[in-house]
Amino acid sequence: MPIAIQAETGSRRLCEEPFKDEAELQSCLERCPYLLASDGEPAVATVQREVGLPSAGILDLLVVDEEGLPIAVEVKLARNAQSRREVIAQAFDYVADLSQLTYDELDEIVEGALSGVLAELVAPEQFVGVRKACATNLRAGRVRLIVAVDSANEDLIRIVRYVNDHSDLDIRLVCVSKFDNGAILVPRTMVASAADGKAVSRTHTSAEMDPALDAVLQAYGQAMPPDMHLRGRARDYRFLARSGWPAGLHYQFQDYRGETGVELHLESEGVRALSSVLSPLGGQELLPGISMEWDAKWSGRRGRLVAKVPKDQPPQVAAEAMQALVSRTEGLVDEFLVGRTEPAS
Repeated sequence: MPIAIQAETGSRRLCEEPFKDEAELQSCLERCPYLLASDGEPAVATVQREVGLPSAGILDLLVVDEEGLPIAVEVKLARNAQSRREVIAQAFDYVADLSQLTYDELDEIVEGALSGVLAELVAPEQFVGVRKACATNLRAGRVRLIVAVDSANEDLIRIVRYVNDHSDLDIRLVCVSKFDNGAILVPRTMVASAADGKAVSRTHTSAEMDPALDAVLQAYGQAMPPDMHLRGRARDYRFLARSGWPAGLHYQFQDYRGETGVELHLESEGVRALSSVLSPLGGQELLPGISMEWDAKWSGRRGRLVAKVPKDQPPQVAAEAMQALVSRTEGLVDEFLVGRTEPAS
């Protein structure tokens, strides 16, 4: 679609031009990361282009905002032969990898550029606070994911929108158009995520959520540990992310017909080896009359622990089952995370 440049002497019609390659679009976004931010959002700055992550490969662009939120940018052209699903899967891999890094580890990878950029974004007296916020965001897996393209077909839009509707991931699809040999760049946000809540409340629930699951969430929220964060917006589940754990590892309340699932999921390659630690718990009693089962087929055979509580039980029973599951497993998981070694890049 063309744009018009208005002047007193008349108007000038400009037609959209193709980017020569992905490197050109990357370069444009490296220089102008504000094209990826919406009006009223915190200021952003580029940390580094082509960041080598430990296991996910090369991240096209790492950006950070002035509140310490890391932003992973995956750049693709429509003519790229890679399938839309592969693009999204690769982008998620970047987020999972970033969430397994500490602030210092990431800053070392980018040769101090993260600290340098944050120091430029905020006043000197604010640096310690924003650095701490960035470290906390990394530990909690709070990373914004932006898929930046030159054009987006309905298939890509549908996939990104589905992810937004069924998770609390902050994922955006931004289309950037080029005019006048790159002198003019026009961004359009095709899909954006709503801000996720930070505490257990009615804002987490949906009109379609089963009242039994809603009641369980409220019961668990009364005694939820401070290092546990309830996430998700789907009608049939909420997951519990523990501070310091990788994004691909979380507890979950799941709505089943007649039952509420109390679960621990392994959903990334970095935690696959945990299956050998957790699978022996299958068959053990969690609460009187409620046992754990090991689902070996879950998430590409990474696995999950599942205990199901009948919905005719008071909601406190499912909440207590989750407390028992956390108590039974968190020590095993923490020991695994401390002892593991990161894959070589």
